[in-house]
Amino acid sequence: MSKESKPFPITVASALASCYPIGFIRKAPGTWGSLPGLVLGQAVAWGLQLWHGETPGVWLLTIIAMMGVVGISWWSIDRTEALWNTHDDKRIVIDEVAGQSIACAFFPMNWQQLLLSFLLFRLLDIAKPGPIGKIDRDWPGAFGTLFDDVLAGAVIALGWVLWFYARSI
Repeated sequence: MSKESKPFPITVASALASCYPIGFIRKAPGTWGSLPGLVLGQAVAWGLQLWHGETPGVWLLTIIAMMGVVGISWWSIDRTEALWNTHDDKRIVIDEVAGQSIACAFFPMNWQQLLLSFLLFRLLDIAKPGPIGKIDRDWPGAFGTLFDDVLAGAVIALGWVLWFYARSI
């Protein structure tokens, strides 16, 4: 039995890490795995705006929410990589969910902005320029699997913050 067709045990952690069953899609699981991140990021953006309004405190709450997403992602990746005896397995897509959600969590967006966030995130995730690639290559374990996507999402989020700020002045 080849490594590709070997069954992988499913636990709570690995179900989260693979966003079961998305991580088991044969073609482009990382791209498919980014889609729930759009929903999660916008749920945070819309929910916090409805609850807290457009105040500076909402940004702090967004950062705290995204830290929670990153923490859960790290936990599930760490457990899954140990269980599956692997590193940065293509079936682990919660890192894409986390990165994509960071990219679009700070502002409620229209479909064009969401599409641009998605395309930019996938570009950075695939091309891995500069420090994003360095993290992917050099950081071990769950940190290396997760934080290249977190940085890609943060770069896009920063771009949105600057764009929305520039439009308001």
